[in-house]
Amino acid sequence: MQKEEILKSLIHENHFVIYHMPGTKVIRIISSSSLLKVTDLNELTVCSKGFIFAPFYIDEFPTYILTNSKSWELPYVETVQSTSGNESFSFPDPSYQSTFKKFHDKVTAGDFSKLVLARTKDITTDVNPIELFWNTCQRYPNAMVYLFQSKEAGTWLGATPELLLEGDAVQMHTVALAGTMKCVNGTIPKLSDWSEKNKKEQQIVTDYIRECIRSYGELKDEWGPYSCKAADLAHLKTDLYFRLAPEKMPDLLSLLHPTPAVCGLPKQKALQFIKETEPHKRSYYAGFLGWYEPYGKTQLYVNLRCLTWEQPSQIQLFAGGGILHFSSIENEWKETEIKMQTLLQAIQNINPHIQ
Repeated sequence: MQKEEILKSLIHENHFVIYHMPGTKVIRIISSSSLLKVTDLNELTVCSKGFIFAPFYIDEFPTYILTNSKSWELPYVETVQSTSGNESFSFPDPSYQSTFKKFHDKVTAGDFSKLVLARTKDITTDVNPIELFWNTCQRYPNAMVYLFQSKEAGTWLGATPELLLEGDAVQMHTVALAGTMKCVNGTIPKLSDWSEKNKKEQQIVTDYIRECIRSYGELKDEWGPYSCKAADLAHLKTDLYFRLAPEKMPDLLSLLHPTPAVCGLPKQKALQFIKETEPHKRSYYAGFLGWYEPYGKTQLYVNLRCLTWEQPSQIQLFAGGGILHFSSIENEWKETEIKMQTLLQAIQNINPHIQ
């Protein structure tokens, strides 16, 4: 069976995922007639194994594991496409203005050191999910690109740059990724180019992740912060390397997720505030996904730069930004607009009339 026939046939499967990991030469496909569902990350065991798809609110949406009941690989040949598109930025709408003020007021009052405000954008297009996945792969070879479909969670697609956890019994690796700047002519900004707001935001995330690691593992090395490129954007990144007993992986995941990069601090208080204040459901946006195998090789990513099909011709995009006391509504809104361009440009490559 040819590649195109294999991919098109998946649309009729109950549950499947197609994904490409950064730096690899294969696209992996897993399909199954059933899903393992858990409602608490502590239900995961060292025997759990498969592709995991977890929500932002673990207590509100189920976590699904697609077991390796039927899988195969296709060769991935990199043909990088231009990431330029029809960029058009709107102005903050009244709903975002109102919500931003509530978030910003809480931060400036000292109730939170950071809060992450997410928003959505709905567009109408009949783009085929398989075609969009393939186009996204070609545009962003250094992202974790996936297409996940199940009757329960719906159809989701993303191109995420943010690693949550990877490694094995010898060494684990995670990153603190925060702060956003637009690359000018493809040039990655120097460390001195970053604003104090971005540096502070990244430091908050790094400090939190470091303490999580020390709760269950042994921190071995730390490198950063430094500028890294993700599509047309740059972020501040710190790498953390550590040792972790496989049986402690569910505990660490429960503590790590969601990190301050997508939530805020204090964590539990921020979670509750976001749930009560944001005007939409995050669902699986800012959750995590990837291959989970405690006694093997685990690779999990935060579900960013993603979208979901609300209806066959209705797509909802997600993006968010960190709110600190010196955040401005204009900059935060523009940051979410730029982040949404990641997938909007892939859609525009198929349907140029989409804005």
